[in-house]
Amino acid sequence: MSGMRPYRIGLDIGGTFTDLVLVHDPTGRLAWHKVLTTPRAPADGALAGLHALCAREGIALADVGTLVHATTLVTNALIERRGARTALLATDGFRDTLEIGKEQRYDIYDLFLRYPEPLVPRRWRVDVPERITRDGTVRRPLDLEAVRRRVAVLTAEGVEAVAVCLLHAYVNPDHERQIKGLLEAEFPGLAVSISSEVSPEIREFERTSTTVCNAYVQPLVDRYLRRMETALAEAGFGGRFLLMLSSGTLAAPEVARRFPVRLLESGPAAGALIAGHLGLEAGRRDVVGFDMGGTTAKICLVRDGRPSVVPTMEVARVHRFKPGSGLPVKTPVVDMIEIGAGGGSLARVDALGLLRVGPQSAGADPGPACYGQGGTEATVTDACVALGYYDPAAFLGGAMPLDARAAAEALARAGAPLGLDVAAAAWGIFAIVCESMASAARLYLIERGVDPRRFALVAFGGAGPAVAARVARLLGMEQVLIPPASGLASALGLLAAPPGFEFGHSLAGELAELPWGEVRWLLARMEDEGRRMVAAAGAAADGATVERRVEMRYAGQFHDIEVALPPDLDGDPTGELAARFRAEYVRRYGVPLDGYPIQTLNWRVLVSGPTPRVDLRGSLGDAAGEAGARKGTRPVYLPDRGFVEVPVYDRYRLDRGAAVAGPAVIEEAEATTLLWAGDQLTVDAGRNLVIRVGAAPQAPAAESGLAEGAPRAAARPGGRR
Repeated sequence: MSGMRPYRIGLDIGGTFTDLVLVHDPTGRLAWHKVLTTPRAPADGALAGLHALCAREGIALADVGTLVHATTLVTNALIERRGARTALLATDGFRDTLEIGKEQRYDIYDLFLRYPEPLVPRRWRVDVPERITRDGTVRRPLDLEAVRRRVAVLTAEGVEAVAVCLLHAYVNPDHERQIKGLLEAEFPGLAVSISSEVSPEIREFERTSTTVCNAYVQPLVDRYLRRMETALAEAGFGGRFLLMLSSGTLAAPEVARRFPVRLLESGPAAGALIAGHLGLEAGRRDVVGFDMGGTTAKICLVRDGRPSVVPTMEVARVHRFKPGSGLPVKTPVVDMIEIGAGGGSLARVDALGLLRVGPQSAGADPGPACYGQGGTEATVTDACVALGYYDPAAFLGGAMPLDARAAAEALARAGAPLGLDVAAAAWGIFAIVCESMASAARLYLIERGVDPRRFALVAFGGAGPAVAARVARLLGMEQVLIPPASGLASALGLLAAPPGFEFGHSLAGELAELPWGEVRWLLARMEDEGRRMVAAAGAAADGATVERRVEMRYAGQFHDIEVALPPDLDGDPTGELAARFRAEYVRRYGVPLDGYPIQTLNWRVLVSGPTPRVDLRGSLGDAAGEAGARKGTRPVYLPDRGFVEVPVYDRYRLDRGAAVAGPAVIEEAEATTLLWAGDQLTVDAGRNLVIRVGAAPQAPAAESGLAEGAPRAAARPGGRR
């Protein structure tokens, strides 16, 4: 970092809040700012927050050397269908791939099965006269004149973006490249995405869906980035502007413009990165990251300090927890589960008379009732205020006082159909949202062969520390780690991310018959392109780290497993690669399938620069020890005792080695940590709050429809509860 520009800023736009963290590299000092997101124009809130943070710290944007940005823009555009008017050019006879899909039912028992509507209506899905065979041979030459005529009709109908996905283009991309050249020359206003660049991998449906998603959001992302770059330049910013990709690496804006679909999970990826960073700092290489904000909660598994990255994901699911019900996207993404459970999650009584929480959220506009922005429905944040878990006068360090009366009124309305008073309704909401997150986390971890009891929970996000101890208890976990600046951890994760890019390309065949010359050429080409992207992000290309992997399977299998490639592929590496595959297969499934041929499918190369370091202790300042940290007491609702006076501590004044027994409340500006009876908290050398979780609660009371400890509903007319 140049001494002329010694500051870096992480900027994370979430569904409810926009978080900003500034680090002064020479000293490690951290400063932060949090503002409500402006959903209709996310850049407005982000830019206002940047100016406010710099003004408060007495610096100019010209002093900032790097600005790292994460955004939910792409995810929201796909879910809300707010992208560009997009067309699809497909090989003659294949324009209906988006609707045919894989011809599989994701729920065989659902008689009214629904799939997401294709992003491209059928009238804009156009056949292209051409055909390339599976080995790359041109069977039917491309008719460029037909393409020109058909695209002219599309543009006349207002199409803004075109996805080009021709059969077997991952083997021979020549026809796609010809179409792209034609469209760029003769229709310069069109955004063009071709599958051989966006997703050059086998499996037609997934490749087409990914390319369409990329084209659909390309104009939106381009406009957004231009606005950000223009506003930053006008404010004097002359440093490097980088964006977080879903894989947990950083890229320059021009890369994001070409591959905007890579931004799908940029914010959550930063949270997963910081979970691994925090676990390593605390001496725990294997942890579960738990990030709960205002709109959603995310859970990820971190092993050996790194979150797992998978090559595909789904977006805009018809059913949130049913794989196969969404739009498949073949792009590297941090493996996590997202739950519709955040501070702004709305509570309602369903048709069966049961209290439900989420997945709908009040978001930032109008927000929870207690925000005083016009929201009237009860949320998790309103429940925390009514239960005494949040101090209305201390929210965001007092910068955003909450309206406790509005929260109580919303909760009274929510509880009225069940005959619940304010406290009962609030506890029901809080208990249900904790149970929902624990259930989703349990399923996610068990599906990956993990016993949650063997892991520590690293909790962060604005709402995460408030529910972490209870969620851990429900999962049978014994330890929770709350890092410094926990409410801004995702923004901090942006500052701990390396520049980099991951490529994937199909070159399928039986291992014993692979053309190793072609394999080496393909890997070298992806590595060279990755080094150029790392250099564009400001890192030295010759200092980049390269990881190479291949997806393999036994012949006849449908699913693949990833295997790390040997560092040296000179000569014939068939034997070593076969041994690596068998070892990984046995590790996962117990026995090898000797006698079956081994196949390769997709080859992957990750090129990344050096990882910056961030010391979160710089956010806490000087501590005074446990005695000086106690702020007083306040009444807090405990499910078995009602409202009880419990001690309240100032997180910033809890020094290393301090110990606190639950029940207690620990407050910091951007988050509140709750301890329950039996919990024991200590502060470790990194100023993390380490909670030793007490005994597990009893099972939920099934009759009431609420989680454990919730008061039962009064009898309703007709005998229903």
